[in-house]
Amino acid sequence: MICAFLLISAPSAVAGGWAVTYVDPMPSIQTSVTHTVGYWVLQHGTHPFAGDLGKTGLRFKSGADSREFVGVPLGEPAHYAVTFSLPNGTYEVFGVQGMFQEHPLGTLTVPGTLLVKPVDPQMVQGSTEGAWPWQEIAPPLKKAEAAPAPAAVTVPDESPGKPLPVWLVGAVVVGAAGLFLLLRKRLRPFARR
Repeated sequence: MICAFLLISAPSAVAGGWAVTYVDPMPSIQTSVTHTVGYWVLQHGTHPFAGDLGKTGLRFKSGADSREFVGVPLGEPAHYAVTFSLPNGTYEVFGVQGMFQEHPLGTLTVPGTLLVKPVDPQMVQGSTEGAWPWQEIAPPLKKAEAAPAPAAVTVPDESPGKPLPVWLVGAVVVGAAGLFLLLRKRLRPFARR
């Protein structure tokens, strides 16, 4: 049984958007036995998608064999369940996230457990502050949880009114330019869509 939640994300077919799939704890998956698994599809990893998300579920791929199981909405916003049965084998598992691109979640060996692919923490962005639509049953988030804010550069105050050293200002400018170029390179494939 997996003791942790699965955090996986997928970039959206719509530029600038993505979703994160959180899978409820899964039992050991047995051969040709029907299993029901709950999961959450949250935009930016923190909130339900506003509007019609479309079809969600799980897809299992083993070589040329691909099996997709469609989920059904549960009572909580962005919470779904999927029922599936699989023969012996090793499967790549993909989250089907409606209008958002599906994304590899990990590897499942039947009989056995799901080996989770870690999620990039940058894919969980935004805040749940003030907009917590869940009651007792909620996704594996803490209320008002958000991606950590970028660390601020702090400079010791040597004396009031004294300008910063030129080398420090230059280091900050070079670091910001490097971050901009890195983000531009990573986001370029999504901008073409």
